[in-house]
Amino acid sequence: MLEIRERQIEDVLVGAPLLTRRILDLDEEPRLLARQMALPNGKLDLLYAYRTNLLLLELKVVPLRPEFVRQVSDYRSHLIGFQQIGKLLRGDISTFLLAPSISSSIREQATRQNINCVEYSPEEVLRFFYEHFRPIASLAERKPIDIGIWNIHLIHEFLYFLERTGSVKKLQQLIDGSAKTLYNKIKFANELRLINWAPNKDVIGLSDFGKRYVAARDPFFPHGLSEKQAELLKDFVMLNPYESPVILGIASVVESVFSLAKNCYPVPLDHVIEYFSFHAGKHFDWKTAKARFNGAKMYSNYATDLGLLGKSNDAIYLTPEGFRFTIQMQLHKSLRMTSFLNLN
Repeated sequence: MLEIRERQIEDVLVGAPLLTRRILDLDEEPRLLARQMALPNGKLDLLYAYRTNLLLLELKVVPLRPEFVRQVSDYRSHLIGFQQIGKLLRGDISTFLLAPSISSSIREQATRQNINCVEYSPEEVLRFFYEHFRPIASLAERKPIDIGIWNIHLIHEFLYFLERTGSVKKLQQLIDGSAKTLYNKIKFANELRLINWAPNKDVIGLSDFGKRYVAARDPFFPHGLSEKQAELLKDFVMLNPYESPVILGIASVVESVFSLAKNCYPVPLDHVIEYFSFHAGKHFDWKTAKARFNGAKMYSNYATDLGLLGKSNDAIYLTPEGFRFTIQMQLHKSLRMTSFLNLN
């Protein structure tokens, strides 16, 4: 049996009238009137309006006991009393007791008192929450992708050519290499939000952020990653960790090293390879050892480019900037998630 507090299941039902409808086998979604309604003998979990009736719903996360039946019977009596003195909407009151397990004897006892006993699965409630609460689910389901670009500076040549043309076809004429390689660079730059581009369209151009990034290049070493460019990208990742799969991957690999460093430092590369695939949600996508190695290698390269990690052949280090970045980014992740919760 799942161990969980009633409040957590209640939270899901309050935010998901569709699930309440399914559990109670209703034809329509009920409308919540009150939660934790104070009554003389306790607090009623949930009170709904359903068509012309009221639904009294008491929720349990343990097997149903006889005292629970008496409890909701008393709740119903108090609600009827409120109706009689004009403190509650008129309407028949349907009474429900929800529990993960209900014995036949208690069900019979409840039925005699006109109380509906409904078995439900707390596990299914939590699964419904994860799958249907889209803001959280969309963030949780976002995963890094392998575009085949091993270092950030490898997109610089094509970015700088965007100052001369806004056509993908023209870029192909100006830049050596295959069309697939150029496409990968375009996709990678798009993931970093450095360009404005719609897939399979010829029109392409630098975004406002991309213009700042290009302006920050080192005039003496333009094809490398300048300190100013690294600073711009690092701050963007920190402030927008869920912005794109590639940005999330950079954030995730630094978080992975940060977590693993609590056990062993410097962090062995093979530890990062395995942990990162789980932390990034790619364990079942990167099925082979080679795929997991490439994923960890690629994203740790990006983080190293930005000065967040240091690497040797078989170990990875957190830089001072990497420590600061991780703490600040976790704050921004929390703020982003909280804003979604508040909106919903």
